[in-house]
Amino acid sequence: MKRPEAPDLRTVLRALTRELEQAEIESPAVEAERLVAHATGVERPRLALEAGSSLSADAAIKLTRLVERRLGGEPLQHLEGSTQFRSLVLSADSRALIPRPETEQLVGLIKRWVRDRSTTREAIRTVMRPGARRDFEPVPTALDIGTGSGAIALSMAGEGIARSVIGVDASAEALEQACENREAAGLTELVEFRLVISDPFQALHSGEAFSLIVANPPYVTDRELADLPREIREFEPIQALSGGEDGLDLLRLIAARAYEYLEESGALFLETGSEQTGAVSDLLSSSGRWEQITVRRDLAGRFRFVTAMRA
Repeated sequence: MKRPEAPDLRTVLRALTRELEQAEIESPAVEAERLVAHATGVERPRLALEAGSSLSADAAIKLTRLVERRLGGEPLQHLEGSTQFRSLVLSADSRALIPRPETEQLVGLIKRWVRDRSTTREAIRTVMRPGARRDFEPVPTALDIGTGSGAIALSMAGEGIARSVIGVDASAEALEQACENREAAGLTELVEFRLVISDPFQALHSGEAFSLIVANPPYVTDRELADLPREIREFEPIQALSGGEDGLDLLRLIAARAYEYLEESGALFLETGSEQTGAVSDLLSSSGRWEQITVRRDLAGRFRFVTAMRA
């Protein structure tokens, strides 16, 4: 009896796209391509060129398992084992949150501030010393609170935003992943990770101070946790999401204490929930320790970031 011919990649992609669409997966065509690319080892840009090739038996088995897991709610990045964050490729699994595009934007805001700060200082030096360099100057030190996979800390070091970075987190599993990402990025000498219990500032040594402090802390409220999409609620660490009854547990602590660990003219950068920027701004303002408190929108137009300067 003649064995049926294996389907070609074009047929597989069409069928998988329909299946993902019926399951209400966002961007089903894109996810179908990524799943097929991962199962076959064919790079996604080359799938169109290989569309007429048959799907091998081994690739078919692997793809079937991947699709079952995806339809079961597991994030695509976990299936692929990695995720892109700015110029980095980071490990992705259940040990730490998958970094979001909004957080990439936060790093962009930090980089712009450091560049502007460097330009201003260089302009002063140029007046005093003709012919002075106009290179982009990194800040000496930065602190990343709630570092998770290390995305922000490693980006700041890798992109020359800071010469040295300390990242702290309350999850030993997340820091394990962050260390793996640090090793893969070749940034071991520039980035240090420290474990904390609850208060992130307890991980700091006496006299340590930073040019900038950044935090993307847990800010999901207790009420919102139950309404999160399944792939977040069941497959990503709740500890990295839950911010307490109003989502401000850690943000409240940072607003109260970050000032103590900032150098003169240092800056604080926070990512928050879209409904929390007003409350966070009020926390900073009421302390009397901050100035130039600014709320910024993300790329979707939602209020997302709060920045402030040490008064």
